Amino acid sequence: MKIAEDYATLQHLADGRVDLMMGRGNTGPVYPWFGQDIRQGIPLAIENYALLHKLWREDVVDWEGRFRSALQGFTSTPRPLDGVPPFVWHGSIRSPEIAEQAAYYGDGFFANHIFWPKQHTEKMVRLYRQRYAHYGHGTPEQAIVGLGGQVFLRKNSQDAVREFRPYFDNAPVYGHGPSLEEFSRETPLTVGSPQEVIERTLSFRDYVGDYQRQLFLVDHAGLPLKTVLEQLDLLGEEVVPVLRKEFANLRPAGVPDTAPLHPAVVKSQEV
Repeated sequence: MKIAEDYATLQHLADGRVDLMMGRGNTGPVYPWFGQDIRQGIPLAIENYALLHKLWREDVVDWEGRFRSALQGFTSTPRPLDGVPPFVWHGSIRSPEIAEQAAYYGDGFFANHIFWPKQHTEKMVRLYRQRYAHYGHGTPEQAIVGLGGQVFLRKNSQDAVREFRPYFDNAPVYGHGPSLEEFSRETPLTVGSPQEVIERTLSFRDYVGDYQRQLFLVDHAGLPLKTVLEQLDLLGEEVVPVLRKEFANLRPAGVPDTAPLHPAVVKSQEV
């Protein structure tokens, strides 16, 4: 209920320029803050989104589920801008149930694509695309896919590896485990020059197909703020413009180049 109202408010303030990415979380201690059990994470994600979807599309809602008190005659306010809810991405690292959920509603599927090998990401995205078509939202190629990724950039690859290695070796999640070389080989982590990041990112299409959203994790492994800001500069100046151009040139006809935009955004672009 709070998400429904807060994001509808934000949607009005931003003239429709709002997407919502939802993830069920994989940190056990967080769940008790809300009186919940992480072992019920999948049923919670499915039921809670069913309610959110309903709150945004029905003016008066009656609801009864497993995990919260029932609602009778409830109206979420404000209503979505022009009656069109924000576009939703369902984020997941490893849960096929979340890919199924995204496909069922015709929403976007965001594969975290950070800690797992490409074979796993390929399997998850393929499932989502197949089920998206099964539910009649379009062809598998028209399904809306986003990917995560991790990068560390310097002008040349030797400097990138030398500088990032101490942070990697002591990172809270993957430190004191696989070597930087092993982790880079088995996951999408790319440590190198802008050109290497461009080539590696373009290669993701080989196993997930053409997709609409790429996010890069740059604030990781304990990097200082100055270094993070330098990463953003390199991405913005040398990587993102090239990727936008290359993805556009490679994308077949009939495959969307972006997630669906709110009509207010489309209208403003036309003006």
